[in-house]
Amino acid sequence: MGTQTSHKQSFGQKILDLTLVLPRLFYSGIRAKLAWFTGSLIVLTILILSFIYVRQQTEILTDSYDREAAISRKYISSLVLELDNISQSLIRIEEFRDRVSKQTEALKKYKTTKTVVQEKKVSFFGIKTSLFGALGKNTVRKTLDTYYSAYLSKDDIQVLEKNIRLQLQQGGEEVVGDKEFARLQAMAKKFVFADREANQIRKRLGELKENQEKPDHTEISAAEEELRKKLILARKLRSDLDEHIVSILADSKKRKIKELGLDTGRFRIQTFPVSGIIPGEASEPTLDTKIFDSESSLNQAPMEENLEEGLKSALSSLLEGAGVLGEIRPTSFQQNGLELQALYSPHFRNPASTERAKLLESRRNTLGPWTNYLREEQEILSEISKIPPILETRLKELKEKKPPIPPFKDKEFKKQYTQYAALVRKRNLLYATYLRNNPPKEEEGLEVESFGSIRDSALEDQILLRFRPDGSDYGKSVQSEEGKETFQKRWNSVREWIYSGESETPTAKLKAQFPDGIIGNSRTEAEQILWKLDVTPLISEVSEDLPTVVLASNFSGVIRTVVDRTEGLESIRRNRDRAVLSALGICGFSIFLAVFISGFVVTKIKRLIRNAEQVGKGDLNVEFEQGGSDEFGNLSVALNQMVTGLREREKIKGILGSMIDPVVIGEAMKDLAALKRGTEKRVTAFFSDVAGFSNISEKLSSVELSELLNEYLSAMTLILKEHDGVLDKYIGDAIVGIFNAPVDVEGHCLKATRASIKMLDKLEELRSGWKKGQKYIPDARDMKIRIGLNTGLAKVGFMGTDALASYTMMGDTVNLAARLEAAGKDYGVSILVSDSVHTEIKDSIFTRKLDLVRVKGKNEPVILYEAISELKGVASAKKEIIGLYEEGLALYLDRKWDPAVKKFKESEKAKGKDDKAVQLLVERCNEYKKTPPPTSWDGVYTRDHK
Repeated sequence: MGTQTSHKQSFGQKILDLTLVLPRLFYSGIRAKLAWFTGSLIVLTILILSFIYVRQQTEILTDSYDREAAISRKYISSLVLELDNISQSLIRIEEFRDRVSKQTEALKKYKTTKTVVQEKKVSFFGIKTSLFGALGKNTVRKTLDTYYSAYLSKDDIQVLEKNIRLQLQQGGEEVVGDKEFARLQAMAKKFVFADREANQIRKRLGELKENQEKPDHTEISAAEEELRKKLILARKLRSDLDEHIVSILADSKKRKIKELGLDTGRFRIQTFPVSGIIPGEASEPTLDTKIFDSESSLNQAPMEENLEEGLKSALSSLLEGAGVLGEIRPTSFQQNGLELQALYSPHFRNPASTERAKLLESRRNTLGPWTNYLREEQEILSEISKIPPILETRLKELKEKKPPIPPFKDKEFKKQYTQYAALVRKRNLLYATYLRNNPPKEEEGLEVESFGSIRDSALEDQILLRFRPDGSDYGKSVQSEEGKETFQKRWNSVREWIYSGESETPTAKLKAQFPDGIIGNSRTEAEQILWKLDVTPLISEVSEDLPTVVLASNFSGVIRTVVDRTEGLESIRRNRDRAVLSALGICGFSIFLAVFISGFVVTKIKRLIRNAEQVGKGDLNVEFEQGGSDEFGNLSVALNQMVTGLREREKIKGILGSMIDPVVIGEAMKDLAALKRGTEKRVTAFFSDVAGFSNISEKLSSVELSELLNEYLSAMTLILKEHDGVLDKYIGDAIVGIFNAPVDVEGHCLKATRASIKMLDKLEELRSGWKKGQKYIPDARDMKIRIGLNTGLAKVGFMGTDALASYTMMGDTVNLAARLEAAGKDYGVSILVSDSVHTEIKDSIFTRKLDLVRVKGKNEPVILYEAISELKGVASAKKEIIGLYEEGLALYLDRKWDPAVKKFKESEKAKGKDDKAVQLLVERCNEYKKTPPPTSWDGVYTRDHK
């Protein structure tokens, strides 16, 4: 029993220990990292792919919906154009009828009367006879029409009515009776009257706001409220008219929609005229595809509240923001559990001129060679724009004549229109020339075609009342040469009618050119439209241009497409969820597999790590265990080769380090080629030498000489390195150093000077030790050094042969530093620096201006300075001594020899010991006193030795 209990406890303890150990094994070491990395990589990959997949599917779904919606919108747009055309035609009939009546009455003043004498007649058995004049005569006054009193006739109205009834019959497949058509006409008439009253109120409101000095805000508010009510009434009447037309055509259009395969259950398309969108009021659509499938969940969902603001915002953006071609961002929302998206697009009438205006707009920023065409065309437009004002004035004069004179009988009218037509031909010729010289690419053909045709196309669209605006006119006018010729002939006929001035109403010949509609304007009205189009530039950044004018004129409202994306998005979400679950499952399996496989490689890796750690500690006698032909075996071979290379490198580095400055070695290891190429840079050249070392070396044994040099050079080189200097070379007892090469050293000039001062202090320390220990000979224990410093540009780099080269410096800067070191002997100073060095160190180092000389081998004079000590803490007495010397130097340079000698001697006396520089300058003053220098002497003393 006890044994069983003990066994159970032992097994339980093992389970517990394993539970505690597993997390440590799992969370530490390469095994865990490999497992987590593998699992995370797979999960991340799957998640990224899932995200990309979901995004792509969403984009595909959106594109699919957009394409379907575009097809639906295209058909609905044509349907709306048809309905709008019927509605507009009914409205225009009433406007036309009203306008004909008013214009006919208004133009009566241009009629003329004629008095004629006629014989009286009687009727016998239906035959009129004057009885051979026996009945006498009557005087009769007849009223005759003139050119200006003629206007569009009621016959045109009858043609339009006939075609509208035909459209309604073809659309509804049933004959529209007189009573039904009369009802439509009555509804259109009510709208015309309401719209006219609204315009009158709007005009009166504008006058109230602009013409009164002190506007009556109460009256303005009342007018605004009255206008709002009239607009609502007009919109309601228009909506009733549209709804009635739709009810007539609904069944046939519904069958057509089904034949085309348009999904009215997934797309709900609504069209809103500009007049139907009133701030503060609910908008009413002209057409709503809900009537074709009222039972679908999309069409039953109440959405007006969610979309009203978006509709008004879309209209505002089209009218005031991005322009009528601007992109409107879709809005997404949820309603009754449906995922819905609302798309907005502008709706235009007159497809032909609209399409050309869009093509022109698309070329606005990519005109290429057509930029010059626009500039040349603008010159022609400027000439054309001068003619309409002249014609307007002349036509007014002709109307006021008694009797009025028809324009075609007036020479001035003909002359002006001859010039006008010539300028238009010149413009057309310019277009043809550019088209010939700059043939467009196939994809640019329609855009370039719009340059030459948009004006005539827009003129036709604005004066023609089409019976059925199916949008095919544009295709016919550009797809074949025959079509182009047909439409060009139509456009030329319109221009000839306007240019000729022979008839105020469309002629029979002109009407024959337009079997698809009637001319809805008189010649005078068409003339105004023509002038406006002909003087407006094609594209302009500074004024109104044709795309803007045409699109604004053709813009009629907004099409809203509501897309039901519920099914598609749910399918995408299901696919996404399945992908995530698959990713998690694969992740778990991958982690397990990674942990299992990693156990085989961890042991080898740990051995490699232990040996690598030994190498890292500096033990280069390590040998990595070789075995296997896999990556670990290759790695072991590579690591052994690396260790062998490190051993060789350390050996070479040790040898080089004893011969070449370590800084140079380090830079050479980084980029030896750059050091070999050399460069020119600003450096401070350092030269030092032991005074009289030849005599000292002759008196020392070889061992003593070697020991003395090693002790001295080691101490001086250490100071050089402490101040970021680089050892160039040793020349016996001389030291050559470089500051600021090969690596940049900030303040290198000052550092070189401080190193020099510290070397003097160190030499004093060495001499003191030698004296105490009685080392070497007395001359060695009293030895002195001289240092020369100069700063400037020098060539630095490895110089020599490919087999043997050393890092050094060359140039005038280096040579002058060597001359300064040698010149220190003449002046009895330890540190002699040039004026370029003095400029850099004067704020930190105490110096004495020694002399102005021209050294051997140089033409330019050099001011010599003695570097004495750090500026901070210099005793005032010492400053006074230096001041006396520099005063003497100034007098010397001013050719005042005796005062200069006096100052020099005062300086030496104050110093309390011999001053070789003073003695040199005093001797020179005495020489110049005996033999004065020439008057051109500049104070420079030329040294004739190094």
